[in-house]
Amino acid sequence: MNRSVRCLLVCCLFLGVLPLVAATFAQQGAQVIITSPQQNATVRGLVVVKGSATVPSFQFYKVEYGRGADPSDWHIVGSTHPEPIIDGVLAQWDTTSLPDGVYTLRLQAVKMDGNYDQSFAREIVVANKRATETPTSAATPEPTQSGPTATPGPTATLAILQPTAALARPSPTPTPVRSQRASLPSLPVATWREAVCMGAGTMGAIVAVLGLVFALRRLL
Repeated sequence: MNRSVRCLLVCCLFLGVLPLVAATFAQQGAQVIITSPQQNATVRGLVVVKGSATVPSFQFYKVEYGRGADPSDWHIVGSTHPEPIIDGVLAQWDTTSLPDGVYTLRLQAVKMDGNYDQSFAREIVVANKRATETPTSAATPEPTQSGPTATPGPTATLAILQPTAALARPSPTPTPVRSQRASLPSLPVATWREAVCMGAGTMGAIVAVLGLVFALRRLL
């Protein structure tokens, strides 16, 4: 086989694999996640929303909230943000004017082509109203009885005996309490699906490259 033909085949091979490898590395650089507040958290007042929002060809990101565990109506928190964030403050959610209940937060990182990656923090409980304490009623003094005052008799002396060691109960041994680990933030199914597809595509490209290399070596 002519040397120029071999070089042409190798160049075509690398040019075909290069876009797939570049897309894989770009997908790995995407981070769209809400780290605080997490699922089932109870919040009140001004809530600081933390996490990461960065994707390839980043345009802007926004944080939204909706009523319930699976909202159909969304409201933006503040405004859109033109700069990506990694492990920082995404927005400040003011819940003082909202009725107490279950809410869901949604983070969307929008790309230049209009596509976006998103993440959710579901079942967040807003509890701004606290139960008021019932005031304790003052004790009513007992009425004083009128009449002749009775002459007090001899006062009886009460002796308190210390319990012996045999009657003393052993103090219970405290049971150590295991610390609970914080639950990991859940990732959306779409992110896992894209990661699996990109990984499978990368492995297929590597296998194809190896196969062509061995075929060229046999032809040479």
